[in-house]
Amino acid sequence: MSEDFLAKRGGLLAEGNRLRAQARALDDAGDYEAAGQIWRQDRDVTRQYRQLLPEVPVARCPHTGELVSWPIDTGGLDGWFWDSDAPIRRMPQLLPPAWLAMTGAIRLAQPVEPFSFICRPGPDVPFVVKRIIEQPGIQAVIAQVPIGRHTGWAISYFGQKPEGVPLVNLWGTETYYVYDDDGTWQGWANVIPKVEDYDFDLEPWLRSGKVLWIEPGDDTATLRDGVDGCPYVGLAGVRLNQFVQNGKVWHSDL
Repeated sequence: MSEDFLAKRGGLLAEGNRLRAQARALDDAGDYEAAGQIWRQDRDVTRQYRQLLPEVPVARCPHTGELVSWPIDTGGLDGWFWDSDAPIRRMPQLLPPAWLAMTGAIRLAQPVEPFSFICRPGPDVPFVVKRIIEQPGIQAVIAQVPIGRHTGWAISYFGQKPEGVPLVNLWGTETYYVYDDDGTWQGWANVIPKVEDYDFDLEPWLRSGKVLWIEPGDDTATLRDGVDGCPYVGLAGVRLNQFVQNGKVWHSDL
């Protein structure tokens, strides 16, 4: 994470937040024409932020060996990327045909940065979604992703799309992408993220080969298997979904 990225990111967030506050005040005052001009300026700032997001290695396809990189705001949770209701993101240019979904977890460092939107970073420790990982031929890959001062884990799923089985909302959002069998995007779907659907005991899945992992800081993103040496096993933490807003954190099983 370069100083140049952090500086540009900080400037865009400050300018965008200033413009949004100004536009909302004008809307509240009934000056919709002036507000519209400010919102147009904000859209330009938003576009610049979206393009600034760095491509971060989050997985490697177990079937083809292709590296999966995702545009993620690694500067902190105060970036609009992490706004669960209205995330500012862009999709990767290319995903392997076997890619299915990506969710995640984050170990929060205190104090949490303040922001007005709601962030849903996932639980405090990595996990797998049982209804997905139990399907024949599906594997998950866990990779550590630093998010500012916080420790994140991307959890990606690969395999043939299971019939009649909902996938999982994209990390930090409330929807997931739906593709047809040819890989053509069809729209969005969503699931309620219930903790009862998660399995935090990764060891059996690692032993079975259903879960693979990437060593933290491994620039080659080499896939590893088994329990020995895996840093994601048995981590202490709150096994509930986290919510963050205005510097406060709360937990829920939904």
